[in-house]
Amino acid sequence: MPLRPPRSPFVRDLALVPAAAAETLAMRPLVGPAETALYAATVAALFLRRRWPLPVLAAALPVTFTGHLLLAPMTALYETARSLPRRRTVAGCAAVFFLAALGPWLPLSDGILYGAVSSALMTAGPTAMGRLSRARRELARHIGELSRAHRREAELIAERAALTERTRLAREMHDVVSYRVSLLTVQAGALERTSPDPRSRETAGVIRELGATALRELRDLVGVLRTAPSDTPRLTALPALLSTSALDTTLHADLPALTSVKWPPAVEEAAYRTVQESLTNARKHAPGARITVSLSTAELPGRTGLSVTVHNTPSPSAPSPSLPSGGHGLTGLRERTESLGGTFTAGPAEDGGFTVRAVLPGEASAR
Repeated sequence: MPLRPPRSPFVRDLALVPAAAAETLAMRPLVGPAETALYAATVAALFLRRRWPLPVLAAALPVTFTGHLLLAPMTALYETARSLPRRRTVAGCAAVFFLAALGPWLPLSDGILYGAVSSALMTAGPTAMGRLSRARRELARHIGELSRAHRREAELIAERAALTERTRLAREMHDVVSYRVSLLTVQAGALERTSPDPRSRETAGVIRELGATALRELRDLVGVLRTAPSDTPRLTALPALLSTSALDTTLHADLPALTSVKWPPAVEEAAYRTVQESLTNARKHAPGARITVSLSTAELPGRTGLSVTVHNTPSPSAPSPSLPSGGHGLTGLRERTESLGGTFTAGPAEDGGFTVRAVLPGEASAR
């Protein structure tokens, strides 16, 4: 069964009006027109008690002194005890309310004890309920803060565990897989040089080339696994990426101007990964091709975007042997770009090469 939404304070305050009217009708033989009008003004002031609890309580004291209509004054005392943080101030307000409630009993010497007990009960009840309500509200706030802190701590523990597992996987892949693949590559190279059979030499060359490619891809994958989530690659790392790629690359970008723009970290990482994956694809499918990487700003509705274009020319050499590939590189780039609200295109170019372009949105422009 769905829970009903909590009522607004104004709706709850409206419930005081019929209750006060019923109290006035019940006390009609004992109250006059002046006291009724004063009580009506006190009930109207209760709508402001959450903003100004002390002035509303002061306005309710004259009605309290009459000793007949007490619902509105007790409500004002409850809100004062609930709103004020200092206990001494609340105790002072309760003492003043007690004296005002005791006022009608002072001329009656026989009922002074009954009046004191009655005034004490009328004072203690709203004060205790108000302090209890404040304590519950503060407890709920502290529980919410603790819940958020525990959630954040759980997220940090999960991130640390993920980083530890990534590091372990990278170490195992480097120690086990790369060692065996390197041995395979060395043996294939030796067979290529020493075998008298031309067909065997050709097969050994293909095996050696596949092993070398697998080692390069494994090295890239291990680097990604060993990268902590907080080590987000930036645009300033692109020149180092191109220089270490061992490919014929050219960078067209005004990096000082681009880095002066405050790009979100996710945008800079997406731009870096786009270039990285495009270089990997060019190495696989277009060996020896010239690769041009272009970065510039792009005007998007309401914001400035970052345009990343990677174009490779057709491969000048014969097609390399078929290399293993997961086929998810461009799909992952598209999903990453679209998750940031950008656009991604990839396909053959007019010169026979291949072009990858991603437009990533930055921060919203200032009006």
